[in-house]
Amino acid sequence: MYAVVKYKKCGLARFLSAIETSNVIERNIRRADLPFTLTQGFHRKIRISYLEPMPTGVVNFALYARIELQQMVDGALNRLRSTSLRGLYPERIWWTDLNPNKAVTGYEFRVFIPRKCVEFSRFDPSASLQITEKSKSGRVDDFFQNLEFHSQGEFVVIRYLQKKDRLIRSRYLYEPFLTGNDCFVLVQCVEALCNEKRLSELLEESAWAIES
Repeated sequence: MYAVVKYKKCGLARFLSAIETSNVIERNIRRADLPFTLTQGFHRKIRISYLEPMPTGVVNFALYARIELQQMVDGALNRLRSTSLRGLYPERIWWTDLNPNKAVTGYEFRVFIPRKCVEFSRFDPSASLQITEKSKSGRVDDFFQNLEFHSQGEFVVIRYLQKKDRLIRSRYLYEPFLTGNDCFVLVQCVEALCNEKRLSELLEESAWAIES
């Protein structure tokens, strides 16, 4: 039996690495006394899987964890919330057989930058990118799709989509049109996408029980 838990990773917790985040979530599950199952072998671990990790510092509203449990538990979400780390908040649980890792095709992002730090005349969606850490190359709009720019108070908000197999750091998008190196930039992963649908919508449709 599987439960998919959606966490919000924000505040200081957004600076945890992927491994540290995994350790904190597994500790959360143990402290909540959920009837988890373990892997085989000498170093047995909780049977749990995650979507693609986001870079350190990114606020992640789409941190989904799929946990294999021995049985369904009433009040599982409240148990997790009472033992969770501040900034890593269990928002919702779906009891479902849907495997998010097989369903997700991409992600939706949002970037906040002070308006005074942006010079849009430097933005070129056809510019070439060389992603050395992933040995990838292409145009800006090959990696950052459905780009939208909006004003919100003193900030410029950039929205875009990225395919699962084309994930790269958002700095490749915004650094070319920043006016300085000391600008505050906040990046959010808003949701995981399954083609035209949000993952949360698919989970709502497939779940036989939901806790929120």
